[in-house]
Amino acid sequence: MKGVIDWSKYMSTQKGKNEWVSKSLGSKKIFAMGLMPVRGPKGFRKLDYEFAEKDLNPNEIMKKLNESHFNVFGLVIKDTDGACLWNTKHGWNPTGRDILGEFCDAGKDYNIKIMASFTSMNDAYQGFKHPERVSIHGKDGKKGGQRYKRGDISTHEEGEMRINLPNNITFEQYKEKIPFLTNKIDKNVGKSRGARGEGFIPLTSFMCPNSKHVDYLLDLAKEVVNSYKIMGLFADYIRYDGGYVDLCACKRCTKIFHEQYGNKTKLLTSKEWYDFKSNTIAEYAQKLHATIKKTNEDCVSGWFCLPGPKNMFTRKRLGQDWSKLSSILDVASPMEYPYLMGTRDDGWIWGKVGDFFYWYFIRNMKKRIHEFKSPILAVTNSVECNTEEMIKQIKNFDFGLGIAVFKYFGTSESQWQALKEYAEDVLGLDNLNYT
Repeated sequence: MKGVIDWSKYMSTQKGKNEWVSKSLGSKKIFAMGLMPVRGPKGFRKLDYEFAEKDLNPNEIMKKLNESHFNVFGLVIKDTDGACLWNTKHGWNPTGRDILGEFCDAGKDYNIKIMASFTSMNDAYQGFKHPERVSIHGKDGKKGGQRYKRGDISTHEEGEMRINLPNNITFEQYKEKIPFLTNKIDKNVGKSRGARGEGFIPLTSFMCPNSKHVDYLLDLAKEVVNSYKIMGLFADYIRYDGGYVDLCACKRCTKIFHEQYGNKTKLLTSKEWYDFKSNTIAEYAQKLHATIKKTNEDCVSGWFCLPGPKNMFTRKRLGQDWSKLSSILDVASPMEYPYLMGTRDDGWIWGKVGDFFYWYFIRNMKKRIHEFKSPILAVTNSVECNTEEMIKQIKNFDFGLGIAVFKYFGTSESQWQALKEYAEDVLGLDNLNYT
């Protein structure tokens, strides 16, 4: 196909694994659409629990996906706020609905498989409830006007998501439901693309991956895989907070690090420290994978990663070792969203910004794709980009297994039509052909 990047060398090494995953998911080529229930019906910079509680319609959504020939649906069942959108005994569900169960039922009617996205270390609710489990800053710093000191927990104002109060509800009443909400308000849309949220500002927390938060996550994963017929569970935010370089320096991490590398080995800056961080994340991945497989060996395990420089960003800031994680979990899912940085629809300059990041993301994958030891299901964006930009990403970030699109709400009608045509003309999918 003209203009499509040739990833055939990588694909040939993963052919057998691709076939196994495709068989598990019921399709030779995955065509997935994602949805974030608590982000509301307009894009993704809101936390809108009233919409998720009252207006979200699984059957209507599945009907639309079926008409556009999607065969896999990716549902964010636990977002960065920490809300657990299923019948949970262990977690916090502010909607009062079994949203995962409703989508599983609707998926059966439309022959669409369900994959669930499961945010791990970023958890606003658990950070509020268990501040002793939140990551600790190892030095003084300042970011976005917020100062923090060595020894402070890594709970900060959320970068882009905002919350509106429901009608006839006071701030004090709503804070009882959403305890991580602050009384600070963004009244206007910011100029930068990451500052377009309006409303009350919530807090967010990155939890320590050596704390009891991991046990909590494993209990949730077991609960989901045991109770719901999903084809995959993918860990999002399976990492440290990339916005800071000094996490996590809590007593737990410090003790384990010095036991492994000696008391004289430096925290925060040494090679051994970065090894320790990546090993810690890999250990969580191993526990999560084992929990999933012990409960349902046919459920595909996966994880999300951010593109970027290997040493400066992936290793030092995130603590993600792509080779380790993809050797543990079944599928890797790079989040290829270059046009969240800028789109031609916002002007010539923003279009150039988006094109630059698109070039960089392609270059980054060409350089680093050998690090993946598993099949890749990349996620691209439809929200905040135009149809041409969306299709370009879909074509060139398909590494053999298929493609996932982010996300249902915010996708324009012209993009829906283009997605349907792509499924028919390129993937050969239609409403009667899922294998």
